[in-house]
Amino acid sequence: MIDFELIDGPFGVPIYFQHLNVNTVSLNLVMFVGSADDDVGGGHGIYHWFEHLPSRGTEKFPGGYRDTEARLVRHGGAADAETGYTHTSFSADVPRRVWAEALDVLVDMMGRPLLRTSDIEAEREIILQEIDEWHSGPSSHSLCQLPEVLWPGHPLGHDQLGTRDTLAGIDPALLRQAHQLGYSRGRCAVFVAGNLPKSELIDVVGKHIERLPKGDISTRKSAAKYGELPDWQAGAKTQVDMPHDDSVVYLLFPIESLDQGESKLLEWDFLSDVFSAGDLGSPLQRLVREDSRLAYSPEFISATHPDGGYAGLVAQTSAEPERVLEAFWKLIESDELRSREWLDYVRDTIRGSIEMHDPDAGEYTSEASASLIHYGRCFSDSEYAAAMLGYRDEDVAQWLERLTQDQAHAVVFRGRG
Repeated sequence: MIDFELIDGPFGVPIYFQHLNVNTVSLNLVMFVGSADDDVGGGHGIYHWFEHLPSRGTEKFPGGYRDTEARLVRHGGAADAETGYTHTSFSADVPRRVWAEALDVLVDMMGRPLLRTSDIEAEREIILQEIDEWHSGPSSHSLCQLPEVLWPGHPLGHDQLGTRDTLAGIDPALLRQAHQLGYSRGRCAVFVAGNLPKSELIDVVGKHIERLPKGDISTRKSAAKYGELPDWQAGAKTQVDMPHDDSVVYLLFPIESLDQGESKLLEWDFLSDVFSAGDLGSPLQRLVREDSRLAYSPEFISATHPDGGYAGLVAQTSAEPERVLEAFWKLIESDELRSREWLDYVRDTIRGSIEMHDPDAGEYTSEASASLIHYGRCFSDSEYAAAMLGYRDEDVAQWLERLTQDQAHAVVFRGRG
C-alpha cells in the first residue's frame, strides 16, 4: 500500500520515502516549475526544453545520452523526464546497487545542464518533430489548443510544447536565464521508494542535492498558484476548426481552486469512476461506443491545478458533433449513474484498485508525486480509500445534479480535413 513518509531533507528539500522490500529503487525528482512559468522564463515552450536538453550533457556528465540516461540503462534501469504545467520531473528506476549513481545523474540533469549551442540546435529539431506529431492527430491537437480556449491570457492558457515560431527565438542566453529564474533547490521535492535504510537515504541525498542551484527565487514545496482563472464560460458552446477528418467533442465543467479544499478534487475523482469504471462495461463506453456507435474511445478527463481546472467528457468522432453532445447529456441524466447497483460496483473497483497496489517502486513514486502535484499533499492509500469509500449514494446524486447545461462549456474541435 502506498504510504510515503515525509522527511525534512538536507538544505530544506523535502524527501518523500517509502521502504519497499524489492530489488529496485525508484527516484523521482520534482522541480515545481513548468509551462505556466513560460512567460516569465522567456516565452511559450521554454521550460519544455529542460525536459530534453539535460540528456545531451551536464557539467559532471558532458558526454550526451550515453553519459547520462544510458549510464542507468546499462544496469537494466530506465530514466525519464516530463514537463507539466506546474512541474518538471526527472525519474529513474534502477537496481539498488546503483541508486546513488542514478541520483547523481538526475541531480546533474536537473541542476547543471550544459546548454551548449550545438545541443540546442540538435534538440530544436527534435522538439519541432514532437510538436508536429502532437498536431498530426485530432485528439492531441485539440488538447494542445484547449487551454487557450478555456483560459486565454492566463499562464495556464497554453500547452507545454511551444510553437515553431517561439522555438525559433530560443537561444542559449535565453535558456540560461530561464533556468536561473525557475530552478532552485527551494522548489525541489525528492521521492524515493525501495529497500534503503533511512540513514543511507538522507546521507546520499544530502551529498548530491547540494549541487542544485540555491536560486534567489520564491520557494515552492508544491504546485504554485498563478492567479485567478478567467471566468468560466458557463452555458457556452465554442467551435474551433481544425485540419483533420475527425472532430473532437468536449463537454466540460469547472473545478474549484484548491482553496476550496482537497475534498472537492476527490469528489471529481469519484465522479470519474462513476462514468468510467468497468472499462468497456462502463456506462460511458456502452452508451457512446456500443449503443450509439459514435466514438471508439470516449473518456472522462480532468485537469486540476491550485488555481482550478476542468473535468468532463470527451470523444473523437467522425459523426456529427451535436449527436455526441446529445449522448453525453443522455448519460449524465441517466438513472443508471445514480443507481445503488452501479455505485456499489464503482466502490468495488476503487477498493480493488487499492488492493492491487502490490509493491512496485516505480509506480509508487509516480503516484505519490502525482498526488503532491494535484492535491498539494501526498495521500496514502488508506486515506484515499477512506475518503472515496465514504461517499454516500445521495452525495453522488447531488454532484450529478450540478452537471447542468447552464454550467457546462461545450467545446467542439470540428474536423475540416
